[in-house]
Amino acid sequence: MTRVLLSSVTQPFGPDHGDSFGVSYEGTHQILWAQGIFRPRADTTQWGIDFLAHNLRAPTVTLHYPTLENFIAEVKKGYDYVGIAFVATTAHKMRPMVDAVRRHAPNTKIILGGYGTTMNGGSLPEVDHICREEGVGFMRRILDEPQCSPITQPFITQDNQVFSVPLGRVGYVFAGLGCPNGCDFCVTSHYFKRKHIKLLDDGASILYTIEDMLARDPTINSFWINDEDFLLNRHRGREFLEAVRRSKLPPLSLSILSSMKALSHFEPSELVEMGVDWVWIGYEGQRAGYKKMAGRPYKEVFGDLRRHGISTLASMIVGFDYQTEEIIRAEFDDLMNIRPSMCQFLIYGPAYGTPLHKRMRDAGRLTSAADDPGKQDGFNLVFEHPHISAPNMSRIQRELFDDDFQRNGPSIYRVLDDWLNGYIHLRDHHSERVRAKAERYRKDAHQGMVLIPGALEFVNAGSRRWLQGLLDRLEAETGPMTRTERIASKAMPLLMHMEKFKQQQGIGQQPKFTRKTFM
Repeated sequence: MTRVLLSSVTQPFGPDHGDSFGVSYEGTHQILWAQGIFRPRADTTQWGIDFLAHNLRAPTVTLHYPTLENFIAEVKKGYDYVGIAFVATTAHKMRPMVDAVRRHAPNTKIILGGYGTTMNGGSLPEVDHICREEGVGFMRRILDEPQCSPITQPFITQDNQVFSVPLGRVGYVFAGLGCPNGCDFCVTSHYFKRKHIKLLDDGASILYTIEDMLARDPTINSFWINDEDFLLNRHRGREFLEAVRRSKLPPLSLSILSSMKALSHFEPSELVEMGVDWVWIGYEGQRAGYKKMAGRPYKEVFGDLRRHGISTLASMIVGFDYQTEEIIRAEFDDLMNIRPSMCQFLIYGPAYGTPLHKRMRDAGRLTSAADDPGKQDGFNLVFEHPHISAPNMSRIQRELFDDDFQRNGPSIYRVLDDWLNGYIHLRDHHSERVRAKAERYRKDAHQGMVLIPGALEFVNAGSRRWLQGLLDRLEAETGPMTRTERIASKAMPLLMHMEKFKQQQGIGQQPKFTRKTFM
């Protein structure tokens, strides 16, 4: 029988190993890197290869973050196909893997997949197959497997922690691929030709997937809905809301990506009923003009979400042609005034395969940096900007990350603040499910109190005052810490100093290697 090996790129990661700044195995790096020890940590696996393996009949092994030695040892076991998933910024890790297959298993066919395949064909090594589409159908064609077989959901979880304290287990729900919004910089949208591919057809199937995962692992305490603009399909969103209302599940905790366009069609209380308590929203730039930004004003929506206990991640872009440094600073100040729970600041990037790349290339504005895949990380300017040089753009970007942290404090405590606001605002709501969610906010916020006292020595004076006030509010609204919680809070400074030491010394800063078998 045909045997398949699918792998992520190899570790180790970091600038000392040829990686650009934006490359990481942790999803929080590009968002919270400036927050140091306060950044939640987790190995974000290459879930796509597990999704493929789960939906193939051929016996398949997946490798997540092997060393090159691990990878070679596995290749030597003899596979008919070896697939490597990569992005442009990890192409330098992919090439030695291709060479290793050619050297140690010359009869094995090599497949390349992932967004890195949008690179110019001449810059990719010679391989047998390149996937530039939805992967399950592509692999089934290669392996001569039935295309009509249903696509089913794999069981994938992730354990998060901060200061080595467990934050809980996240379950992954794969609702869809691609995005019809078509923003000119977005690889995801144009990789799938501006189409949304539903992996779960309706709201009931989304909820069923959640119920199934909880039945398999009751320790899962939150879910990540993988869909580029969840709720943009209003009909499916309404179906999901109604399915949740009919269910007997306790209040859920869901994280989603969405847009102002999609969110404007739902009341915040409806999002609470669904279980949504964290939303990633594209703030972009005030004159960016993307259709997904249409709807209710950002300030109004962010305020409503915060009152309902829903945390926000606002993603801002720097480097639009209209932006000077002064304009960027003004837009940043406006963003700070609506108080996102988290922020991301990325440089406007003409990624390979996007309309922005073609437009910049046709206009002759791409610099030599655009030919370096490692610069496609959102932290490098690779075109001629009318007002700002590349070094200054990087300086501005990094200052925004730091300024957000200094002004608003660590994001993990902003989330506690959101939960407390949600509890106060919703505890007397007319809907039983919303009241139950408010009670969950109360419990989660109270448990988070133990993380506050130890943080005071690691933040600036403004953040110390804010954190002390937050602690006072939490005690007043949710009750004082128990004796056990007080003891735990006294251990926090030691754990925080240990986390700081580990980051400074590079201890435990590489991902865990995992091998999975699918039969």
